[in-house]
Amino acid sequence: MRIGWSGLALLLCLSAAAYLKAQETPSPDQTPALPTLHRTEGTDASTGIHWVRLRLSLPTAGDADRAPRFTMECQDLKGKHSLLWFLNFGGFDDPGFIAPFQAKQNDLFAPQYPGVDLKMTFEGYRKSKPFTRSWAVLPDGEYRFRNAGADSPNMDSARYFMMFLNSLPGLRIVHAKPAKGDPGELFFPARPLLDELNKTPICSP
Repeated sequence: MRIGWSGLALLLCLSAAAYLKAQETPSPDQTPALPTLHRTEGTDASTGIHWVRLRLSLPTAGDADRAPRFTMECQDLKGKHSLLWFLNFGGFDDPGFIAPFQAKQNDLFAPQYPGVDLKMTFEGYRKSKPFTRSWAVLPDGEYRFRNAGADSPNMDSARYFMMFLNSLPGLRIVHAKPAKGDPGELFFPARPLLDELNKTPICSP
C-alpha cells in the first residue's frame, strides 16, 4: 500500500507527538526522591533528660548519613519540655543527642560558639515574610537555633516558629548574607516531620 505525502506527514506528526509525550512522562527511575525521616529516642543517664530527635534528610547522590538535614529535638526534664532546632547543610555526620553543659568545679562556664544569621521563609498555600535569626555554629558542623535567653540575640525561640511551620510546612533557609564558599539555600518539605512531632507527647509545649 502506497502512502501519499499527506499521509506520511500525518504519521510523522503522530510519531513526534508520541515521542514528546513519552519524554514528559517520568519513568519509575526518574521519579523525584523524597526526603527521609529518622526518629531516635533515649534518656540521658547524666542528666535524666528524655529526648526524641526527628531528623529530616534531603535526598543526595552521596553518603546518605551526610545529607543536608533539618532536625527537631524534643527534651523532657521532670515535666519541663524544650524544643531545639538543628540544621546541617551537608557533609557532616549526625552527632546525635548531646547533653547540655553542666558546670563543674574546674569548668564553670558553658562554651561560646560563633553565630551566623540565617534567613528562613515558610511556604505552603502562600509564602511568609522572611525571618532572619541567629544560629550557633557547633564544632560538629551543625547549626543550632539560638533560643531566646541571656546569651542569644534572638527575641524568640524555635517553638515560636512552629505556628508558621504548621500552617506553611515548607522551610526555605539560606545564609542571610552569603559569602564565598557558603552553601546555597535548602528547602525542606516538613510535613512528614510535623506529623511525627505532633503525635509525640514530649514535643508538645
